[in-house]
Parts: sequence; C-alpha cells; structure tokens
Amino acid sequence: MLLRIRPALYGAGLALAGVGILELLMIAGWVPYSPLGWPGLGTIAAAAFFGVHGFFGGATVALSYYAVNLAHQGRFAGFFASVQPSVTWLAALLILGGIAIAFRGRLVRAESAAALEQSLRESVRAAHERLEKALDGSSMALWDADLRAGRVFLSEAWAEIVGSPSGDLVATVDELAAMVHPDDLEATRRAQIDAMKGTRPGYAFEHRVRSASGEWKWILSRGQVTERDPASGRALRMIGTNVDITDRKRVEEALQSVAYTDSLTGLANRVALADRVRQAMARSRRSGNHVALLYIDIDRFKRVNDELGHAAGDKLLGIFAMRLKACVRASDTVARLGGDEFVVLIDDMKERENAVRVAEKILRETRAPVSLEASERAITTSIGIAYCGEDQNEEELLKRADGALYEAKRSGRNAYRIADR
Repeated sequence: MLLRIRPALYGAGLALAGVGILELLMIAGWVPYSPLGWPGLGTIAAAAFFGVHGFFGGATVALSYYAVNLAHQGRFAGFFASVQPSVTWLAALLILGGIAIAFRGRLVRAESAAALEQSLRESVRAAHERLEKALDGSSMALWDADLRAGRVFLSEAWAEIVGSPSGDLVATVDELAAMVHPDDLEATRRAQIDAMKGTRPGYAFEHRVRSASGEWKWILSRGQVTERDPASGRALRMIGTNVDITDRKRVEEALQSVAYTDSLTGLANRVALADRVRQAMARSRRSGNHVALLYIDIDRFKRVNDELGHAAGDKLLGIFAMRLKACVRASDTVARLGGDEFVVLIDDMKERENAVRVAEKILRETRAPVSLEASERAITTSIGIAYCGEDQNEEELLKRADGALYEAKRSGRNAYRIADR
C-alpha cells in the first residue's frame, strides 16, 4: 500500500500531542499507568479523521514512544511489571483503530453516495456544459447515452472527428454501431456490455469508425455507467469520451512495418517470419494440414556483386523477390533473411507434394535472364525443403531446411532437396 504522506503526518501529530500530554502530566508529578494511553487516543482519532494512513502515522509515533519506555521501564513500572498489559493495550489500540477506520469508510461512502445522487439530479444539459468547458480546446468528444431511450448525445468535437456538420448531435445507439468497422464491432459491443453488467467499472477500447468522407478513423472510446435502476441494477445511463487517435495509429503501423519488413525488398523479415511460422505450426496442430519451409538462395550471387557492383546486386534481389511472390499464394509468406537468402512458408497444405510443386515452379520461373548493367544475366536457384513435425519449433524447422539447401548446392545447384524428416 502506498503511504499518503500528509494524512500520515497528521496522524503522527495527533499521537505526538498525546505524548506531550503524558510528559506534561509526569512533570506535574502525576504518573499515568500506561505509555499507550494518550498517544493511543491520538492514534485512534487519527484513524477516525484520516483513515488508514492517519492510523499508520499515529501508530508509528505511539509504538516508538512505547519502545523508548520499554528501554526505561522505571517510568511506567506498574505497566511493565508483566507482559499482559502490553499485549492488552496493543490489541485494544489495533481493534479500536480498525473500528474507527471502518466507521470513517462508511461515512465517506455515504457522503459519496449523497454527492452522486445530487449530481444525477442535475439536468443533462448543465452537466454537458460543465464538461464541455473542461474539454474545451482538446480533441476529446463527450458522449452521454440514455440507455432507456437508446439515444446518445455527442458533443461538437465528435462532429469534427467524423466530418459531420458542426454542432451537438443526438444519435441512436444503432446509428453509432453502424459506423463501427465490422472487424471491431463485436469486441466493442462486448466491452460495453461488460461495463453495463458491472463486471468491470468501465471500459477503454480502441476501434475504427467510418467518417463522412468514407475514411476509417481510429478512436479511443472510454465509458462508464453513471446511473442504474435501484431495484434491478440495470444500467440506465453511461457517460464517456471519444478521442481521435488516427495519427497515433499511423505512426504505430509505420513503426511496426519497419520492425517486420525487409527494407530492400519489402518482404517479411526474419522477425516476421518467425512469428508466422509459429502461427502456422499452431494451425497445423489443430487442423492436421501440412506446413513446409522452402529455404532459397540465388546461385553464385556473390559473382554479381563482385563483377557488377552492389547496386546491381540489390536490383537482382528486388527482381528475385517479385518472382518468388508470383510463384506462391497470397496466403503464403515470402521472407528475406539477409543477403541472397529467402524463405517461403507454405501453410495449410492438404498434401505434402504441394511444396514440391511450388519448388519446381520457383526453379522454372526464376530462371529467366535478368537485365543488369546493360547485360543479360542468367540466374539459377537452389532450394531446401523441410516439413513441419509435431515436436519442432521454428528454429529447428529453419535449420533443417537450410541443411537441405546445402545438399542441393552440393549436388550441382539449380535444384531442390528435401530434408530427411
């Protein structure tokens, strides 16, 4: 629990006042029975006024004073004559402090409930005006849903987000749901229903809505129930905000694209490939269909770089990447690992032979000459094929495909080989 400093200091001050009273009484010649009496009263008062944090501050002072006198028991000789008084007084301090905290909690909740009831009595328009002023100048749109009537009031900022005519807007729940992207609609509804049922205090959800221009805008929608039927607990009113986060999403997508894309060819990179292989393996275990990895490189690619330069080599890599993509399905993944090393992930195959047919097509289609530096270059390809096994991970699958690739190279290149298992 994070200690709040100010209530703890107030509690410590009340207990110190009790210590001061004790010391003054002793100076006056009257010796109280217990060192916990007046400091304990201060601690209990701190609990009543300042809650747990006040009790903690007061108890710290009271127990410190107790410890000091424990080392000088002559000051309270009768109290320290046995252990029983200490146990009794400390237990009483803890129990009475707990009672004070509990009563304070009830009082605070009662005050909060009264304040909430008073707030709900105020007109909707007045509440909106206050919130609109608080949100003035921000991109945050206020909404207020009357769940009994199925109507939602939206502030002027919402019109700016979706490109509607300026001014406040009243829409039905169904009209707003129709604006949500189909892929986001179910999750959005589920978040709202959970909040209305009370399984969560509120919700915050990112989803897309169609603007007046037809563009999909990303918004962060937050909401919570502010009124329920006292008898049934049914949600009657929700209030929340919508924020346009389209620009943030574009930045995130751009960063993700950089993280998962090969900059030279635009293909998936090693990180993206590993993720897609894991997903393909999981699907294979559920469906029973096959997964194959084709490890591919360009025969004698280094000679192109040495003789024609790296610019020509980069051009060849770009052309080769396009030819690979033309040989596979849109659902398959083509990735570049680096240099002239490429991988094709073939997912959801009914028959293993499909991977062989793809390899044969790649050998055939990539063999066409390429124009580089005003000259025609014939290129060939070597391929290693590995099929996914139940006990493998993506690294093992890639390693087996790489081994089959080198078998193809040792056999004379311009060929494919299949890993043993």
